[in-house]
Amino acid sequence: MMASMCLLAMADNHARTRGIGLYPGRACENFAPTMTVDNTYRNVALHRAAIASSSIDYNLTAQLATDGITSTAKPNTLTVSTPDGTLDLRNKERAFDQNIHTSNFLKGEDTYLQMRWDGTLPQADAIAFDVKIAYYPDKATKGYSIEILGSDNGTKWKRLYADAGKGLPGNATKQMVSSDPNKQTDVVRLPLRALLKTFPIGDFHQKYLRVRFRMPGCAYWEVSSLDFKQSGSITEVTPAWNFSSAWVADGRQEQWLKVDLGTKADFDRVRLHWIESPQQGKIQTSQDGYTWTDAAPLTASKRAVQEIACKGSARYVRLLLQKPGPTGRYALAEMEVMGRGGLTAKPAKVRGMEDGRYWLDGGNWQLCRAGDTQWIPATVPGTVLTSYANIGALPQTNFDNNLRQVSESFFNSDFNYRNTFTVPAEYTGKQVWLNFNGINWKAEISLNGNPIGKIEGAFKRGRFNVTKYLKAGENTLEVKVIHNAHPGIVKIKNEESTDLNGGALGADNPTFHASIGWDWITSTPGREVGIWNDVYLNATNGVSVADPMVTTKLNTPDTLATMTPTVRVSNGLDHAVDAIVRGWIGQIKFEKKVRLDANTTQDVSFLPTDYPQLRDRKMRLWWPNGMGEPYLYDAGYTVEMDGTSDSIRYKAGIREVSYQNMDTALQIFFNGHRLDPKGGNWGFSETNLNYRGREYDAAVRYHRDMNFTMIRNWVGQIGDEEFYEACDKYGIVVWQDFWLANPWDGPDPYNENMFMDNANDYIYRIRRHASIGIYVGRNEGYPPATLDQALRKSIAREHPQLGYISSSADDGVSGHGPYWAVPADWYFAHTGEKFHSERGLPNIVSYESLQRMLAPEHLWPQSISWAQHDFTQKGAQRGASFNEMMATRFGQIQSAKAFTEQAQWINYDLHRAMYESAQQTRQGMLMWMSHPCWPSMVWQTYDYYLEPTAAYFGIKKACEPLHVQLNAHTKQIEVVNTTLQAHQLEIVEEQFDIKGNRISTRSHRTDVAEDQTVRVAELQSADLPIRLVRLTLKENGKKVTDNFYIEARSDADYQALKALPEAKLQFGQHFEQQGDEMVGHMTVKNLSDVPAYYVRLNLKGSDGEQILPVLYEDNYFTLLPGEEKTVKVSYRVEDSH
Repeated sequence: MMASMCLLAMADNHARTRGIGLYPGRACENFAPTMTVDNTYRNVALHRAAIASSSIDYNLTAQLATDGITSTAKPNTLTVSTPDGTLDLRNKERAFDQNIHTSNFLKGEDTYLQMRWDGTLPQADAIAFDVKIAYYPDKATKGYSIEILGSDNGTKWKRLYADAGKGLPGNATKQMVSSDPNKQTDVVRLPLRALLKTFPIGDFHQKYLRVRFRMPGCAYWEVSSLDFKQSGSITEVTPAWNFSSAWVADGRQEQWLKVDLGTKADFDRVRLHWIESPQQGKIQTSQDGYTWTDAAPLTASKRAVQEIACKGSARYVRLLLQKPGPTGRYALAEMEVMGRGGLTAKPAKVRGMEDGRYWLDGGNWQLCRAGDTQWIPATVPGTVLTSYANIGALPQTNFDNNLRQVSESFFNSDFNYRNTFTVPAEYTGKQVWLNFNGINWKAEISLNGNPIGKIEGAFKRGRFNVTKYLKAGENTLEVKVIHNAHPGIVKIKNEESTDLNGGALGADNPTFHASIGWDWITSTPGREVGIWNDVYLNATNGVSVADPMVTTKLNTPDTLATMTPTVRVSNGLDHAVDAIVRGWIGQIKFEKKVRLDANTTQDVSFLPTDYPQLRDRKMRLWWPNGMGEPYLYDAGYTVEMDGTSDSIRYKAGIREVSYQNMDTALQIFFNGHRLDPKGGNWGFSETNLNYRGREYDAAVRYHRDMNFTMIRNWVGQIGDEEFYEACDKYGIVVWQDFWLANPWDGPDPYNENMFMDNANDYIYRIRRHASIGIYVGRNEGYPPATLDQALRKSIAREHPQLGYISSSADDGVSGHGPYWAVPADWYFAHTGEKFHSERGLPNIVSYESLQRMLAPEHLWPQSISWAQHDFTQKGAQRGASFNEMMATRFGQIQSAKAFTEQAQWINYDLHRAMYESAQQTRQGMLMWMSHPCWPSMVWQTYDYYLEPTAAYFGIKKACEPLHVQLNAHTKQIEVVNTTLQAHQLEIVEEQFDIKGNRISTRSHRTDVAEDQTVRVAELQSADLPIRLVRLTLKENGKKVTDNFYIEARSDADYQALKALPEAKLQFGQHFEQQGDEMVGHMTVKNLSDVPAYYVRLNLKGSDGEQILPVLYEDNYFTLLPGEEKTVKVSYRVEDSH
């Protein structure tokens, strides 16, 4: 039913990227250490990746068995229980995560919530309650009581505080709720009361705490928050805030822990640092990590350090634990494997001097967890987690569920960086500046022992005059990176749902809020803490230029441009100076003399009233994709003061942006023509912030190829300059959010001054980019009024002409999905009259990508492993509805390969329908989402490995600037024109039966104006269970495009296609190199007497591995009997193999 072709491309001798799914992919953009074999005798397991069968929580994980930190104290754990039993990992910390939208529900008139801490005990003198009470009014007449009890042993309890009353607790709300919080539909509607109160508990420092709730007539208590406080401030009581270095696992079942030494190593001893040791087990070795050989027995030992003679030569060493000691669990502080071989990290070469800047990317950076003494080679730029991954201390974090092998508590810490460098000789006698393009969350910076400044917020640049702190020879730079104050808790995905989105991390915005976990990204340990962006030195005579922009007004209809170039000029000296600022846009030059006060920064603008060369110029304009060429001029500035002090070069796009109906039905215009905003949301770039120029170029290039015109930078989570550069290059308009998620998804920022400091700097930073199309305050809601007003003022001041709206889904725009699979005709029947910012459905990857994503044993059937990569049965994605469609169309599916192949049909049809329906009004539609940040099975067009799915090609077809389509709801043939000119067109309508036999042909003619959708005719009826429809659009007798539909009376009728024999295909190919591209043409011919449905082209290298990324002119297409099709295919030479 679905034909697939594997096409081979030969490799040559060019420099290659690192491999599929390895980011950064380009060697010159990757500053990870090089791993080399080390034959000195040592602990070859130190900082090597460890994976365990399980752990008791997400803090005491396998990673800690090889982290080099040897602990002897009892590990810190928290057990939470109710009368119904012990709460699981997903629910046990919800009362302590500082997120009012997560809760524990306690049913009944007499109930409790009990906590038990092992290891470090909490200290608190009060608990702030946020509790809601649902009750039966006719029964709740006998008062209530709340008792807080403490205990050292769990049997003898002491009352710490009691609250009681004859009436009802708390205050009445206007809410009515279900009598059963677990029901999707109401059983009985009950009133709800809210109790917000702080109770003193003395000097609490005990192992147990129980909160007992009693109230006749109570249906349930919803415990949203129990915030423990000490001297008025919240004190953290969860284990993520009390680090213990140990792997701990439940002894009620056999457990194992395996260590990957990176390569084969020779060893003679294994040293185990036990906190809770086994009575029985084995040490095993393996060459492949799957087949194990016993190397030595493990027996009961009373020694904390157990040393076992174990001579072997292997890549993997495993502990198999078969019988626990008296505690009933296993706790291992450290596992040492003593021997030679294995891998150690050699730092990357420093990037060094480029274009007058001395880049400190790469080089001698080292990293150490606060409080530790072990320094590792660091990857800068990169998150802390990336640094540990790059030295082999973590398993492949995006594979299967490996990320949960990484310790939350280890990375929930401050980290110290240090680096040494020598100042370039050419900087002698100048003012030298140290620049940071991004850290998360805050940083304290010192140079040669001298504090030089702080950075607060993930999207604020740091720039420091370090001239007086530098010395001849080696200089030492130290950066203390401070982690988020409100990291929240791990989102635990199960088969039903991905858990609640977002959480407490919103309080720390601006930060990488998505890293706490959403229904499309897993919780990332450390929440992206680290020096995530570039670090460099530059030198000036004291005056510098930065953050240019050009504002354009066009005279229509001749589009002569009148331009106002602007640049920020800073005087870093302690006295006022006179300077000359010179600028250029292409061949147009301008200059002015300016007076700069001491230690000030100001915008310097060149007004067209003062510079005739900036008035009424015939310029090549920057156009969004599909409307024209996104032309970019070479532009820049120099500032002279005692010679050339500083300069900046950039790409300037000349365009005018304007808006209509921003508060009612937003319309955006570029150069006087209305934009049809077709595109997608980007929630994040890459889960560990590992995208660089190569990846951004490839991903945005894909968007251009899909005929998209817009990308939404959702909640402002993408902060890399390379993203905006790619959007400028490919004509993709950016909808720029600020760092405010849906109000349901986390608290408002606690520090509005920090928020606006980041916002102001960020607006200045990105305003040079022609692709910026609109700023938006908040996702699916309004910013706090103070921030809303401040953002409006900042944009008006710093980026004139650009528009701002407060909410992504209110007033002049709409949103809120749906996010699941619905029939194609639904989209056409529910077309709105506003720009719609979010709509999507699951998008299943290819079988090759699924194999990269999941362990072999987890590929099939669908299981929690699929859910961990976002394909859950409920939640916003509603995988169950997708599965139902699959079963109806294709019957019972027996394998992952069959499922992923047949799912492409739904991927194509529904994504095409989603966009074609939006072309009824052309007001704009952004899919949720067009880009994946990690291996996922929902909401994407291509996958994490940069392979386009069938959805990509359905969207590419639907978003053609000049397009013919079939309205799935009305069965009308329609023509859509989003080009800048009118067209006289012919539409050829052809219909065929299931075997490809022609039923009918007829022709229609129509005129279509710019920015118009025309309904041409109703599709001719045919009394068949399945019919094939091809619509061909012609202009002046030449084919413009076509569109192919497989129409069925019902979804069940599609199963008739299974009875057809598989089509036989013939293909040929020819490739040639054109610059840095390999460009080829592939010819496919159907030799059979039945159609070849959804033919998939799959380009592979001579080694049999896919070549990705790759551009296909078309894919997942249908060929009728005897038909032939030629498809252009291209890819970067560097991606061949």
